[in-house]
Amino acid sequence: MRKRFIKKVKKNGISILICAAVFTISIGTMTGCSMTKENAEAVSDQSGQSDQSESENILPVEDSTADNAILENTPVPETSEEKVEKTEKAEVAEKAEVAEKTEEVEKTEKEAEAEKAEKEYTEEKMVLKIMREGEMEEIPATLFAGEGYVIYLTDKDWQQHATDAWTAVFEGKIVLNGQVQLWITHYDDKTGDQVKEELKSAGYTLENSDMTRQEGEVIYKVRLNEFENDVWGVNYCYPIEAEEGWGALLPLIADTFAVSMDDQ
Repeated sequence: MRKRFIKKVKKNGISILICAAVFTISIGTMTGCSMTKENAEAVSDQSGQSDQSESENILPVEDSTADNAILENTPVPETSEEKVEKTEKAEVAEKAEVAEKTEEVEKTEKEAEAEKAEKEYTEEKMVLKIMREGEMEEIPATLFAGEGYVIYLTDKDWQQHATDAWTAVFEGKIVLNGQVQLWITHYDDKTGDQVKEELKSAGYTLENSDMTRQEGEVIYKVRLNEFENDVWGVNYCYPIEAEEGWGALLPLIADTFAVSMDDQ
């Protein structure tokens, strides 16, 4: 009985020992895991609180460069006086620019006119255009050079009867009883006003750009050309019945008069 008992006791003791060991290890493992988890959570909480504390304690760094850039790019409000002054300066500049452009245009136009006039009076021939009976008619003219002046006379229309004086002709014959005439007068050492007074005394009145008078059925006109104290007159006459013919052509001829460049 003892032997059997002893064997049984030994066998149970080992089992109990093993069970006790396993139980102890399990408890230890569970305890260790629990402690590890708690420690990890505690460490995590402490780390979070530390980070939060550090972030709360960190002050933002001021970026002076960015602030300066913002200040430089921010427009400063103008005062009313500055606005008025700025507007006045802009208006003055604009007026000056307009005046400069106008002067340039006028200068260009004058140069073009001078160039055109010089070209016209260096050419022997030109064409005068006149409206007759509702149609535009072109009449050729030839340059005539007098003493100190030039003028274009329509071809085959004139017969010279005195120095600087012509009578209208048709196919070589005088027309309208010689009442269509053209002549040049040079008023030495007289002003335009003096010449006008002389013409007024002779019965002329100012009409548009011409001095004009009527004697019977004949109309007399003078186109004055003033060059400082040097005055030239382009005189012409025609009967009233020729108003639409010679009366329209003669002013065009008078417009071509010019003082010779060589004598100026």
